[in-house]
Amino acid sequence: MGTSFPKSKTLYIFSFLALFIASFSSHSQAFANETLAQCLIDHSQPSHPITSSIYTPTNSSFSFVLQSYIRNLRFNTSSTPKPALILTALHESHVQAAIICARKLSVEMKIRSGGHDYEGISYVSISLPFFILDMLNFRSVDVDIEAETAWVQAGATLGEVYYGIAATSKVHGFPAGVCPTVGVGGHFSGGGV
Repeated sequence: MGTSFPKSKTLYIFSFLALFIASFSSHSQAFANETLAQCLIDHSQPSHPITSSIYTPTNSSFSFVLQSYIRNLRFNTSSTPKPALILTALHESHVQAAIICARKLSVEMKIRSGGHDYEGISYVSISLPFFILDMLNFRSVDVDIEAETAWVQAGATLGEVYYGIAATSKVHGFPAGVCPTVGVGGHFSGGGV
């Protein structure tokens, strides 16, 4: 003969377990944020401080930085999974630190170049925790007309590429997209049309 719990005790135990799991998950997420941020700091060059580029959910600018390039409002809800942090890299060494820490901590890294991402691939994940490496500060376009090449950073837009080429040459161009606000990081890597 088995012993059965009254429904009120079963509900009480279930409620307690749900609160415990939610508390543990919240604590675990906070720990992941702190660990990831510390890893980034530890793996960045002191000559190029990274701390001003790290936005965690406790930072007052976090929501603004996250939402600034969300083009599809389906992914701008309170129930949409949020990144553990956003790194708005200012130097190449910050990108290196992000890659090292993502691998070291087994955390998914989403890369956002600041153009159009209607699918949310660069700022939404079902894997938790995850973080965003935002390339918005990498926007330079260096055109070498003699070599007929251009060095374009991932945060630039197609419009900035077109402008950079047109400012250097009246006869050169680059066939890409028709929308000047598309980010080259996604477009050049196969996104878009």
